[in-house]
Amino acid sequence: MSVFLVVLPLESLAHGLFHELGNCLGGTCVGYAVVIPTCYSSANGQPLLLPPGQAQELHSTATLNAVQRLFSHHLIQTFGCDYSTSLSLDTLQANLRSFLELCTAEGPRHDTYILYYSGHTLPSGDWTLAGGDCLRLQQILDMWKERNAGFSSRLILVLDTENSAPWVKAVRKVEKMYVAIQGAKMSPVQDAEAQEAPRLGDFTTEWVKYNCDPDSGVQWSERGRVISAIYGVSKPWSDYALHLPTGSDVAKHWKTHFPKATYPLVAMANWCCGLNLLWLCSACLRCVRRLKLSWFPPSILDTGQGIKLVRS
Repeated sequence: MSVFLVVLPLESLAHGLFHELGNCLGGTCVGYAVVIPTCYSSANGQPLLLPPGQAQELHSTATLNAVQRLFSHHLIQTFGCDYSTSLSLDTLQANLRSFLELCTAEGPRHDTYILYYSGHTLPSGDWTLAGGDCLRLQQILDMWKERNAGFSSRLILVLDTENSAPWVKAVRKVEKMYVAIQGAKMSPVQDAEAQEAPRLGDFTTEWVKYNCDPDSGVQWSERGRVISAIYGVSKPWSDYALHLPTGSDVAKHWKTHFPKATYPLVAMANWCCGLNLLWLCSACLRCVRRLKLSWFPPSILDTGQGIKLVRS
């Protein structure tokens, strides 16, 4: 009996500690990066894929290294980093399906999935791929909805493209899914001799530096920026909460480590925790948070994963 009285407070303290850690930590995260070196060299202004031999002439490898630095700095599991000028739509869709259905080693799904893309796009924001194909936002959302059915994970897209604004606007209308898009806007250079024109990958360099180095000095709100940032989130984004141990999880742990005589305590604790006497207040607060994020989006949105979404 004395051993039980000693172990019970320790288990209670451990449960409280894990509960608090679950509230403040960002949860598990996995990332997938796609970098397609391209250039504008066609007569009609459409992006033309470079031959493999010329791809090294661009600074796209530095962009890929920056993304890998972001993943390693924030302890994000790397699913893969595709760097290719011949990536087809079928291959990319197969990789995306495998990425979006990836689970942790313990079995549950990851809390956050980060998808990065750097490459040229159509004016609609669709990704330009080999063979004249393109990948649309709705295709990604359909795959995410199918893979994430019954779960509450979230998807974050980071786009270093010249036409990310259409996708940022479109994601703000998405319902019943936790999806966010970080994009970039490139302004034309007024004095070409004094300042270089922005290139794909420049936004990634600054954004990664901002998220990995608190003393980087990057100011997204300064005027006259050639590269500015924009982001958008789906309607229920503010409702997102990390997966915490449920009543059945606590009961299973208790039955494994404590005698049957203590089971009524677990039932009583689960019953008390299940009471939601302030459900009306919770619903009102949820509506207020949604309206606040929709009408007055902050210039810096912390995802809780160590990564911040920014807008200029």
